[in-house]
Amino acid sequence: MPRVVLGIIGGMISGMTKKIGVSLRQELYDWAAREVEEGRAESVSALIAEGLELLESRAQLEAVVKDLRTEVGDLDEQAKTSLGAALAAADEAYRKHEAGSAGHAA
Repeated sequence: MPRVVLGIIGGMISGMTKKIGVSLRQELYDWAAREVEEGRAESVSALIAEGLELLESRAQLEAVVKDLRTEVGDLDEQAKTSLGAALAAADEAYRKHEAGSAGHAA
C-alpha cells in the first residue's frame, strides 16, 4: 500500500522550522554562498533546506516505487519507459521553476 505523507515531520508540524548547526566542507560553503550572492538562493540555510527537501522527495518516491513493486511485481518495459518519462518531465519542470525563481531573485 502506498505510504501517506503526514503534515508532521520529526514531531514538528509541517511549516514550522528548527534551527540547527551544520558543518560543511569549505568548498561546499563557498558554492552555497555564491548561489546566494548571485541571487539563485535566498540564503545558505534556505539552500540547504531545499536540498534536504529534494532528498526527502526522492526517498518518498523510492518508497512508493518499492511498495508498487511489492504489490504488482517488477515493472515491464512500457511501465519503465513511462516512469522514466514522468521523472524527466518532473526534472524539466523543476529546472524551469528554478530558472524562473532565479530571475525573480535577482
